[in-house]
Amino acid sequence: MRIKIIFSLILLFSWLFITPAKSDEQPLVILTTLSDTPMRPLTEAFSARYPETKVQVVYRRVAIATRMMKQYPTQPVDIVMSSSANFFHHLDREGLLARLPINYETPKWLTRHSDILNDKITTVGYSGIGIMSNRQYLQKLGIPAPKSWIDLSDPIYQGHLTMTTPANSGTMQLMVENVLQEYGWERGWQILLETSGNLSSISARSSRVSDAIARGIVGAGPIIDNYAFNHQKRFDFVDFSYFDKSIILPAYVAIVAESSKRDTAAKFIAFLLSDEGQEIIYKSDMAKIPLSKEILRNNDELANNTEFILNSNEAYRRSEVVNVLFDQMITHNFPLMRQVWNEIHEAEKQQNRSPERIAATNQARKIASSVLISEKEANSPTLQALFMKEADQREYSDQALAVLYQWRTLEAEKLEQALVLLKETKSP
Repeated sequence: MRIKIIFSLILLFSWLFITPAKSDEQPLVILTTLSDTPMRPLTEAFSARYPETKVQVVYRRVAIATRMMKQYPTQPVDIVMSSSANFFHHLDREGLLARLPINYETPKWLTRHSDILNDKITTVGYSGIGIMSNRQYLQKLGIPAPKSWIDLSDPIYQGHLTMTTPANSGTMQLMVENVLQEYGWERGWQILLETSGNLSSISARSSRVSDAIARGIVGAGPIIDNYAFNHQKRFDFVDFSYFDKSIILPAYVAIVAESSKRDTAAKFIAFLLSDEGQEIIYKSDMAKIPLSKEILRNNDELANNTEFILNSNEAYRRSEVVNVLFDQMITHNFPLMRQVWNEIHEAEKQQNRSPERIAATNQARKIASSVLISEKEANSPTLQALFMKEADQREYSDQALAVLYQWRTLEAEKLEQALVLLKETKSP
């Protein structure tokens, strides 16, 4: 009898310790492309208000986050947060988002700047883009602070700039589209290529762009405003100015369709939109412009001064083409590109150049600043489909890799051609 009782107790304790926790004991999982520092104050404040709720935050770049969501059954997620409209375009298109429990009201002026806000996606704040600069660095060299993309392409900034790539940053992808849609495809790429010739380095992440500027490694670079605002809290020599036609970048949030914790997820979104949540979003390192006018106190330079509307549907459809085109022309040919632009700038500074030298330099500049494909080609559904990866696909198809190799090789050949032109007419 005693043996039976002991055996029963062993089974009972085994069941208690081995049986999986109930769903309400599982953490609320938030997948975000934002970094740990800005998210932590929000999750800590939410946990303080709802101590019975555990929160787990998973930080991933846009491309990896997209792949995680495609593989959802093995990667349970309840909430997604990001400033990448392309990320939410994809999730909504794939049917991965749930209808929100209530219709969250977004300011009417802000809805004009986003065509993805619907009954599944809402926003908790927004940002803009511009140029962050280090006043001490620039004053030491006697260089004015750049204010526009045209300024960034000026030869006086050669070696004094940095930025990230659109493939590594959803924000940078929209910055590139901002240029392409504002100036047109050909002129936009010309500006981007000329600016790339002024780069000291290409950073792996947007946060490294702002860090390099704040530390005085470089003088300036294009960045989302919240990174600049955070450095301005610490360094009085950090400046930031919005582009004249800055795009608006809402911070989006949505509930995942397969979430087993929709009620808790709804509580988290309600908290983000509460006065407490909006205060944290504004004043913490998240540094987003809040939706609450009372918290903002009508000090909203961005909302009052920008009218530019980005065609985010076009940006989404061709995002992969733009990303790989940028990498093949700029990222993978960066040393050669820097050499070519250095030669062009040196040639243009020379006095009393011969007509032949002027013509060769102009031709070299034209070659180095021309894009490999037309906008019509970039908008081709066939080319766009070539660079779209399936859920379990980490590498491009052989056909896509062949196109990438062709582009990279063609760009290198163009740059070598520009170098030949510059050297043939070089003064002894």
